[in-house]
Amino acid sequence: MHIKQSHTPRKVNVFLYSVIILLISLILAVFIRHKMISKNTTTPLPPENTEATLSIKKFHHTATKNGNKQWFLEADSAQFFAEKNMARLTDISVTFYLEDDQNIFLRADKGQLNTKTNDMTISGNVVVTMPQYTLKTESLNYHHHSHIININSPVKITSSSITLTADTMSYKMKSGVLKCIGNVKGTFLENFAW
Repeated sequence: MHIKQSHTPRKVNVFLYSVIILLISLILAVFIRHKMISKNTTTPLPPENTEATLSIKKFHHTATKNGNKQWFLEADSAQFFAEKNMARLTDISVTFYLEDDQNIFLRADKGQLNTKTNDMTISGNVVVTMPQYTLKTESLNYHHHSHIININSPVKITSSSITLTADTMSYKMKSGVLKCIGNVKGTFLENFAW
C-alpha cells in the first residue's frame, strides 16, 4: 500500500509565517506612525509663574441679590489672590441689569474685582454702552453696594444727538443720574430735547 504524502503542512507553515510577518509589519507601522505624530505635537505651556492662589481661563461670575441678577461678568482670564480678596481680570465684558429691564454693557482690557465686596476697578479702552449713551474712557470704578460708576479720567459721552467731554463723571445706576465735572464741553444737535 502506497500512501500519497501531501504538502499541506508546508503550505500551512508558509501561510502562518506570512500572517506573522504581516502582523509584525502592521505593528511596526502603527508604532512608527505614533512616534511621528507625537514628535509633531507641542506640549502645552506651563501655567504663568504668578503668586496667584488660582488662575482660570474663560472666567464667568454673576452677582445676585435676593435671587435677582445684578450683573454678569466674563473675562478671558482671572487670577485670584485669596489673601487680598482680589481677582485680576483680562479682556472683560460686564452686563449690568437695571430695574427697568434695560442693561448697561461694559468692555475693557483689564480690571480687578474685589471678591468680598464685588467692587471693580476697570481700565484700558473702557467702553460703556447705556440705553441712551456710550461712554469711552481709560479707567473707571464700580461701587457695587451703591451701584455707582465713578470715572476719574477724561470721558467722552456720545449719543445720536449729543457729544460731551469731561474730566470726571459719576453715574448712579438706580436713579439714572449722570454727573460730569471739570472742563465739561458739549455739542448738541439742533433738534435735541431733554
